[in-house]
Amino acid sequence: MAYLRIILQIFLAVTFLFSAYTKAIAPGFFEVLLEQQGLVPSRIYGGWATRFIIALEIWLGLCLLLSLYIRAILRLSFFLLLIFSVHLVYLIAIGETGNCGCFGEMISMSPLASLGKNLVLLTVNGFMLRYKYRGSKKPIITWLLFPLLFLAATLVWPVQTQTDEVVEKLPTFEADAGIDFANGSYLVAILNLGCEHCQEAAQQIVTWQKNGIDLPQVVALFFAEGDTTVADFNNITDSNFPYQMIDVNTFFDLIGSAPPRIYWIVDGQVKHYWDETLGEDFLTTFAP
Repeated sequence: MAYLRIILQIFLAVTFLFSAYTKAIAPGFFEVLLEQQGLVPSRIYGGWATRFIIALEIWLGLCLLLSLYIRAILRLSFFLLLIFSVHLVYLIAIGETGNCGCFGEMISMSPLASLGKNLVLLTVNGFMLRYKYRGSKKPIITWLLFPLLFLAATLVWPVQTQTDEVVEKLPTFEADAGIDFANGSYLVAILNLGCEHCQEAAQQIVTWQKNGIDLPQVVALFFAEGDTTVADFNNITDSNFPYQMIDVNTFFDLIGSAPPRIYWIVDGQVKHYWDETLGEDFLTTFAP
């Protein structure tokens, strides 16, 4: 039985560490998800909450792996799993079927699947709480480790890119493309190929261009999620913007709470940006 307890303890520790890892490799995805699920009022708060959760999961995993204050850590982890499960029940009740974000973007799990996973973890956690852990280590630094991990998380993954840092994250185009963000005026569209709102925004821009609205050079930065290709996107939107592909972290660094985001960049500086929909404010900027 002692061997089984050790195996389950390691299983629980690795689960927490893996969960932290999946959030850490794409923190922007989890930030946006927290806001969309109504758990935080804005993405800024989502950024801090994401670092807090990453640090907490690393701390729980390390404590279990190193046998630090095991009984106290098990009680805390059981309580947290219970809270997360209640939230998952709420998501199921309102008909949410998308990725709940428990394992970030790496493993997409519906709220129902994630609730099943949590029930397994709660069972393991509850089973382990039946034992007395006389041999667990109790160094004082255990309680200092969490704030240190949270501080490290905020340094390794700084919270949300500010607009004055945007240009630094834009990819460089080949010289023969004639696109140099440091010189000239550009509309830089951050688009998810499979996103309907992104497709609508691209269609609107094309329509305005065809109607003679004098827009700056439009450049697309595409993120590929799902099966939609650039050719599919161009066919759907009747567009053909110069483009570069960007990875998931760059994509979430450059958008706000949801795609698309359109930046107006003049001589290497962000002059203005628009989120999600392009309305009169956008149009009057270029056709007063």
